[in-house]
Amino acid sequence: MTSFLTKKKTRESFDERISTEPIGTQLCKKYAIKIFGDFVAEKYSGKTIDDIIEELNLIRNTQNQQTYEEALYGVLQDWINWNESRGLGNYTIRIAFSNLRRYLFHLGIKIHEQDIKEYLRFGKRVKEERHPLSDEEYRNIVSGFSRNPRVQAFLLMLGSSGMRMGEALKLKKKDLDFTTKRVKVNIPPDTKTRTGRSTFISNEAKRKLEPFLEKMSSEDYIFGKHGKVPHIHNFSRAMIRMLDKLEMNERYQSNSFRKISTHSFRAYFFTKAARKHGENYAHRLVGHGGYLMQYDRMTEEEKLQMYLELEPDLVIYDQTKNELEINRLRDKVEGLDELKQEVRKLREQQANSDKKILETIRKEGILTN
Repeated sequence: MTSFLTKKKTRESFDERISTEPIGTQLCKKYAIKIFGDFVAEKYSGKTIDDIIEELNLIRNTQNQQTYEEALYGVLQDWINWNESRGLGNYTIRIAFSNLRRYLFHLGIKIHEQDIKEYLRFGKRVKEERHPLSDEEYRNIVSGFSRNPRVQAFLLMLGSSGMRMGEALKLKKKDLDFTTKRVKVNIPPDTKTRTGRSTFISNEAKRKLEPFLEKMSSEDYIFGKHGKVPHIHNFSRAMIRMLDKLEMNERYQSNSFRKISTHSFRAYFFTKAARKHGENYAHRLVGHGGYLMQYDRMTEEEKLQMYLELEPDLVIYDQTKNELEINRLRDKVEGLDELKQEVRKLREQQANSDKKILETIRKEGILTN
């Protein structure tokens, strides 16, 4: 008799189980299941994943353990080889296998770590030097969206703040603080790391963003419509179309990934921040965890001041760079003027003090005219 507490493990129950995970994580797991389903249909003449699971359970229940393992890992190795023949990179295949393994575990098919090493062969991982997004490439991409200033604002925010794409898309107007010298972004803790943090955006991004914020309420999503969080794929597809239009479609040989993607803007920020203030500051603003983070405490004033020093390296338009340089020189001149005034006051105070001393000496008859 089946207990009312037990639930049948299905694709639907798996989707329900992962529904609270970040959208990107869910999509990766669903992609792994899809390509495994495509493989099964092609390899076994229209069979489904459910048919494979049923057959494996039959072998496990009617034959010995060795036969079952040979059948299971034979299917998985064929799937790995099939992906290689289709041109998928080794890294992509490993990630897909890891996600597929979780789905099979949900269905009752356990794959042990030691068995993976014994039975399965993956291609060697090849590491390629990552493409650094240049200021010119960044500028050309943003300029390419001249008919869509909302996307321009989005891309400028990514590159000047270090936010993840999913974090930026979930921002509401109330998450922006305009009371500081640079707009402070308070990122809610319901993101990939389940940890909230704050960062800043450049004045360049702020100017593009302000026209959209005027008509928004505090609870409105900055990049959403009708009160809904915008779908990450809408921006990804728009980005891909623009890169193809600009002929920026080079790919890495090891995994066929595009050299420029939406993640490139986050990497752009990290690179600039690390070069200016060191990796610890860069990790802090982009939201990476680290052993030293719990000991390295930084006030909001310190974080902002360091960002102001970093900002000229983050902006992409010459006009903005010139404005920042003019403001820097103006502040420097104002600082010199203030210093001169302080010196003048000190001299006046010293002269007044000397005068009083002389008058006191004369009154006491120590010094005569």
